Amino acid sequence: MTTSDPVGTAVASIGAGATSGAAVMTAGVFVLRIAQAGDPAAVAASAGATVIGVSLFLGIVAAVASAWWRTRVIDDRWRRGVAAAVSVFGAALLALIATPADLVAGRLGLGLYLTVLLAAAVLTHLAAMRAAAR
Repeated sequence: MTTSDPVGTAVASIGAGATSGAAVMTAGVFVLRIAQAGDPAAVAASAGATVIGVSLFLGIVAAVASAWWRTRVIDDRWRRGVAAAVSVFGAALLALIATPADLVAGRLGLGLYLTVLLAAAVLTHLAAMRAAAR
């Protein structure tokens, strides 16, 4: 199976991977902030580091898997791998925006940003599917 729009498929797949990975990473921070309940000392530092570390790892996996899956109509594995790798960097950049959201608005800001990331992930996955179908 191939697509007549490999560039559109790759770009949309990078967006899908980046937003999916960033959503997972941001969800980890959101869960940690809920567990802390306004008091950073409420959760042990080692437990907080574990939550952040696991969400970071799962976010990277989600970014790579999403981009790789969405580019499955591209026959060249090298190009699929490049799209997956670029989506990891996009996910990291998008996840960094969670910091000001947390600093400015706390858990509410993180929740709103997570909602935006989830909506963007759905839209970019749909765009990747449309581009692959061409």
